[in-house]
This record gives sequence, structure tokens and C-alpha cells, in this order.
Amino acid sequence: MDRIHYLIPLFLILTCFGPGFQTISIFTWIWFPLTLSYCRTVAILWFIPVYIANSIGTALAYLGSLNSDNTNWLPEYFLLSATFGFGMNILLCISLILDRLAQNVFKGWPRYIFLGDNEMIQFASFAGLGGLNFILSWGGTTGTSNIFRYFLCLVATSNSDWSNKDNHLLQVGRGHDIDDNSTQTSQKFRNIKVIKLINPVTIYFIVLFGVIVYGSFRYSTTYIPFYQRNIESYAAHSLVKVGCVIGANNNDETKYYVNRTEELARNGSKFILWSEAIAYINDTTQYNELEQGIKNISQMYNTYIGFTYSDASSSNGKIYNKLTVMSPNGDILINYAKSNLVPFVENKVTAGPEILPTNVTSDFGTIGGAICFDYNFPRLISQASKNNVDFMIQPSDTWVSPIAGYHFRTNTLRSIENGFTLFRCCHYGFSGAWGPYGQTYVAIETVDDLIISFQIPLYKHVKTVYGVFGETWAWFCLAFSALFCFIMIALTLLPDRFKELIRKLFP
Repeated sequence: MDRIHYLIPLFLILTCFGPGFQTISIFTWIWFPLTLSYCRTVAILWFIPVYIANSIGTALAYLGSLNSDNTNWLPEYFLLSATFGFGMNILLCISLILDRLAQNVFKGWPRYIFLGDNEMIQFASFAGLGGLNFILSWGGTTGTSNIFRYFLCLVATSNSDWSNKDNHLLQVGRGHDIDDNSTQTSQKFRNIKVIKLINPVTIYFIVLFGVIVYGSFRYSTTYIPFYQRNIESYAAHSLVKVGCVIGANNNDETKYYVNRTEELARNGSKFILWSEAIAYINDTTQYNELEQGIKNISQMYNTYIGFTYSDASSSNGKIYNKLTVMSPNGDILINYAKSNLVPFVENKVTAGPEILPTNVTSDFGTIGGAICFDYNFPRLISQASKNNVDFMIQPSDTWVSPIAGYHFRTNTLRSIENGFTLFRCCHYGFSGAWGPYGQTYVAIETVDDLIISFQIPLYKHVKTVYGVFGETWAWFCLAFSALFCFIMIALTLLPDRFKELIRKLFP
């Protein structure tokens, strides 16, 4: 068996620790070029063990998705994780096959790398999370061709050097002048071709350079005003105190959480948010009692309160996952039903309309709100840009710990995409606040039934390119993918005269 097949066990390790809950970011970067390099080199039947290795690695990476008890590893968890791993990697296998076909048609095309620093993630304000994924994918393909190109060059050079050394010794033994070998070496260097300036790697690094410059320029000339201003010119000169009421889903007494809310209000919190679905409302009487209790606190302590509940009071028997925000005047500013429900977990809940609720306040500017899984859907959250939202709230309940870190990291990127301050209160996850440039003000693990408060600065909405054009970058990439698929089919099926024309356009 060729030594290249020793990479297969490595794929399992890279997949297990690359994208999952125990992620090592550099593993994700390494996996892309190695997998593509391997699959472009071996016979297509070797895709099967690659598929199996990647599927097992993915299954192990997400094995704890539904395990709420670290000691309770039920057989169905293994089955579900294996189904997810083998199912998701079918798409991966298809993409590798298409890449292989593309190599036969185009004889190589670009690929890429992911860097997770603050300058890189500013690119989300230009192209969104999809733009960062694009940079990652392109880096994988760029690295692929060069891994084997330089490897083969090294092998060829090494073999050539040893061959020349043997010939040289032979010539010395026969009395030939030692300078003959120097002549051969000089001739070899004269024959080396100059590397073309325009090639996939150069193009990729030019784009990567542009992305980093964009991120650096955005961060150092907008968040930190240009030119070399001192901290007084951009620091928030006043902070506002906000608080979270975290419900552990083990106390059905609504009055208990109302009292906890009053504790925060009494201590000076100007915006109080409950984690997702703390209360359960069976009828209008219960709701009226809850609303009146919240209203009394809002008016007494001059504070905004976002309270959450499962609303089963409808006469049609439907259940909604609700967020309601009360102003210090006792007015309802937001009354929202979660519109993007978690599959299987919320199968008994009815989705609300996918319209982001917003309202204008005197203290927090334009506020908006959505619930937990809603933040996975750009078509909803991007409405914050259109409405110039300054302050976004997110009640959440992650339900299991391995997902908590992944979920909050991806959700907080929405603040960069749309230029708002994010205030998040989450049971079994991370609560805190993040600025419009992705600055972390506070990030706290909140698992138990508790209340927390902290101070944060308030900034106005920041205009972003993504806020104007939305997912245009993703649609642009999709259109080009469809175009290249069409070209591959055309170069395979069309008559030769059409093939020549296409090859002139796409050499």
C-alpha cells in the first residue's frame, strides 16, 4: 500500500478535533488541503475509506449534542451522532467528487486558510459569516495543489542531487575534472522556470492581504478614530447596568422569577432580560398576573424588562415561544413569537412570523429582539440593519453544554455583520454583551438558577456593507458554482468546436 494512504487515520483525528465541540482551529485548516490533495491523487475507490474516516470523526466530534448529563451516554446518542456524521459527509463526498471532476476539466483551481483573529472576523461586516467560510474553503484548495507540487519538486531535486553526486564521484575516480559537476549544476539552475506571478497562491494571498487590511482599517479608523487619537475620544464616558434572570427550568412558580427580577431592578439594572422560556402560561389569567407584576417593577424602578414564557393560553391550542419587552412607562415595546424553531426539540411549538420586532426608546436607542435559534438565520437578524437597531437582545436556552460555546460564538458574529450591541442571557450557555465591532464586554457561563448584573457601554448602530447587501456574496458564489458545473458538463458533452470556444474563455 502506498504511503499516502497512511493519511486516512489522520483524517479521522483532524475531523474529530477540527469542527466539533473540542475544536483545535489549526486542525480545520490542515484538514482542507490534506483531504483535497489526497482525493486528487488516489483512485476514486479510495474515497470510500476517506468517507468512513471523516464520518466517524464527525460523529465523535458531535457525540455529546444531546447528552445533558455527562455520565449518561445512551445508545441512541451514538446512533444519532453516527447518522449525523455519515449523513453530513455524503455532501462532503459529493463535493470532493466534483472537485476531482473539476481538476480533469480545469487542471487546477484556487483554494484557502482561516484565521480567527479580530482583524479577520471584521470581514463579516462586509460579506457576513458566509464570507469567512468562503475564505476558509478557498484556503484549503489553494494549499492542496502546492502541497503535492512542492513535495514532488523536493523528491525530484533530491533524486537529481544524489544522481549527480554519484556521477561526480565516478568522474573523479576516472580522472575527470571536478569542475564538470559545477558546470552541470549551473546548467540545472539556468533551466529552472521562473514561477508565474499570477497563480492560485498569489491570488489567494492578495485577497487574504486585502481582507486583513480591511479588518485592520475598519477596527483602527472607525472604532478607534483616525488618526492616533487618545482613548478619551472613543471611550464610553458612561456605562449602563443590565441584568439577566437565568431560569433553570425547574421552578414553575412564575412569581419566583418576578421576585428575582425585582432584586435586579432594586440594585439599579436599567435593562433586565430573562433567559428563554422561563415561565409557562396556561391561560390569560396567568398571563395578566405575570404582565402586571412586570409592569409594577418597570414603573417603580424605571427599568426595561424583557420577560419570556411558553404561551399556551391561545384558544386554538397552539403553543408559542414568546418574548415581551416592557418599558419604564408600562408600555409593551416588543411582543414576539419565536419564528425559527429548533427541529425535533420544539416540534410542539408554533412558529411566529419572521419579522424582527423593533421599537425606539429614549435610553437604548432602537431596540430589537429575537430568541436563541433565531440568530442562526441571517434573513431575520439582518433586518436589524434595515431598521438601524442599536441594541439587540437575545434570550436563549442551549439545553446541552457541548453546543453552548459553538452557539454563542457564531451568534455573536451577528453584531459585527449588522453593527449592533448584543445583550444575551442564556441558561446552560454564555451570557454577556458584545459591541458592534465584536468587542467582548462581558462573557459569563450561566448554568444554574441565578441572577447576574454587569455594566456595559452603549454605542449607536454602525453601518456595514453586509447590512446593505446582505447575502449577496453567498448568492454570487452560488452563481459561479453553477456556472462552473455547466462548463464542466459542456466540456464533456459538447462537440469539439464548442469546447475550443469555452477553453478560450476559461483556459
